[in-house]
Formats: sequence, structure tokens, C-alpha cells
Amino acid sequence: MFNVLMMYFLIVCIYLIIQYRKDQKNFIVKMLIAIFCPLIGLIILYFMFHNVKNNEQFIPDGLIKKGEEKTEILRKVDVEKETSIVPMKDALLLNDHQTKRKMLLDILKNDTFHHIGILQSALENDDTETSHYAATAIQDIKGKLQNSIRQLEYQIEKQPNDVDVLISFAQVIKQYLNTGYLDDRTKKQYAYRYSQILEKVIEIVPQEKEYYIEKINCDLQLGELKTAEKYSQLFLEFCADEEEAYFMSMKLYYSLKNQMKFKEVLQMLRDSSVRLSPQGLNKIRFWLHGDTNGY
Repeated sequence: MFNVLMMYFLIVCIYLIIQYRKDQKNFIVKMLIAIFCPLIGLIILYFMFHNVKNNEQFIPDGLIKKGEEKTEILRKVDVEKETSIVPMKDALLLNDHQTKRKMLLDILKNDTFHHIGILQSALENDDTETSHYAATAIQDIKGKLQNSIRQLEYQIEKQPNDVDVLISFAQVIKQYLNTGYLDDRTKKQYAYRYSQILEKVIEIVPQEKEYYIEKINCDLQLGELKTAEKYSQLFLEFCADEEEAYFMSMKLYYSLKNQMKFKEVLQMLRDSSVRLSPQGLNKIRFWLHGDTNGY
């Protein structure tokens, strides 16, 4: 009988060590039951805690806020909520492979277009299954966007001046460019198409600032500096009350290394009636200190 008890306590010690590493919740209670109920202690523990564990959903320690009570019942991972606590890109680096895959699959159930940045990070993950999920999702997104592009091109042929169709087309092309992993030729081809569509939109609605910003940034990336300058001037003409019109023009002249024009636009902004936002004031202080590196 003594040997049986010794064997039981040895098994209990091993069991308690394993349980402590897995879950410290109610550990003292488990230890007391196991020690003071010889032979049947493990059976009691099994029936007391097995059902509770089955009903709980696993959440990695890295996603639990510090200071949370360990006695709370852990709930299923809420992607939107958890990514506000830990950036999803960091979660893909820090968690185990099983958790990474689950979090990525939860994202894929929703609108993948809004998570393209996360998918691009997952594509480079060291877990081959996680990267495979991401690659498949990105290819699926590209296929859907290409279909949308073809449909919208057909609509534009029928309604070349329909601003809603043009804007939808511009948005789809931008999404396609943002999927990444396009070869240089394809990327340049769609960037020029994007610029052309924005040009058409600006002709129809010249007071909408967002299209000027997109157009100028696109032309700068393409190296079309003269076109960028033309639209920065139009931006100032049609949106003289918008601080972005001045900042985009300053960005252009910095790219052109035209210090005289740069200072001219800065002075125009200072003399204007534009009420600067806090972000705009920070930019002005940045420029006035004479440090234009990295704008």
C-alpha cells in the first residue's frame, strides 16, 4: 500500500507541475484536493475542472492585458478588439503558430480589403501555413479587383463623364496598387491609369481637395514633376482656403529643390486667412525652423 501511495504522490507532483505551467488559476485548490484525497484526488480534479476548460476559448498570454483578473472566464478572440490592444503585425510575430493561423482566419472571414497591410506582413511570416493563407487571400483580392477594373472600364466607355463611376474606378485601382507585390511594369501602368482617372475627376469636381492630393502624390512618385506642378497650382486656385493646398505645393517645390518657390508658397500660407489645424501648425513650425529633411 505504501508503494502505491508513493507512486500516486509522484504522479500528483508531475501532474501539478504540468498544470501550473498551463494554468495557475485555482492551483492551490487543485494541490490540496490532489494531496488530501489519495488515489481519488486526480479523478475529482478531472470532473471539477474538465468541463470549465472545455467551455473556455484559448487566448495567448500576449493578448491579455496586464492586471486582468485571472479568475475571469476567457472569451473567444475578438480580432477588432484585440488589435486595438496589440497591433496585429506584432501579434503575428509574438504568438505561436496555431494562434497566428486562427487570428488570420478570423480576419479572412471579414472584409479582407481593409486588412491588406496585415496580409502583407503575414505573407513574410516564418510559419509556412500562415504565409500560405495570406498569399491565397492576396491572390483572391487581386482577382476580385481585376474583375472590378474590367467592369468599371466597360461602364466608363458607356458613361465617360459619370463622376461616381470615375471615383469608383480610381478607388479600385488604388486598392489594386496597394495589394503590393506587383512587378514594376504593371505597377507603373496602373499608376498612370490612376493619375489619368484622377485628372478626369478633378475636371468635373475641381473643388474636392482629396483628389488633388492623390493626383499630386501619384505624379511625384511617377516623376511627372511638371504635371504635379500644374495640379498643385490648380489646387491653390480652387482650394485656397485649404491648408493642404499649400503643404502639397511646398512638398512639390522641395522635391524640385526650388527654394525660392518653396519660400514663396510658405509666405502665401502665412499671409492667407487659412486657419491651421494643430497638425498644420506643427508643419509650419517644422518648415520655419529650416529643417526640410524627410518631409
